Amino acid sequence: MTRHSLSLLLRNEPGALARIVVLFSSRGVDVESLSLAPAERGDLSRLDVVVDLQPGRTVVQLIKQLGRIVDVKSVVDRTHDEALELGA
Repeated sequence: MTRHSLSLLLRNEPGALARIVVLFSSRGVDVESLSLAPAERGDLSRLDVVVDLQPGRTVVQLIKQLGRIVDVKSVVDRTHDEALELGA
């Protein structure tokens, strides 16, 4: 499996998160972590998610599928971005 860190901006609408989770579930995407918080604009939320993709699935494919969900405004693969990781 390949691990990817994705950042999404989505509309604050009922069912928006559920539609994303259903897409992950139906595509066999394993979610390692998920964090949802208000974005800078009050009508949007930021969803940060770390996923494991099954062999044969590509992150480009997943990003395109997420982009088709009406509530999703943008999707960015942050896998190779520099980040601060806090240990336990």
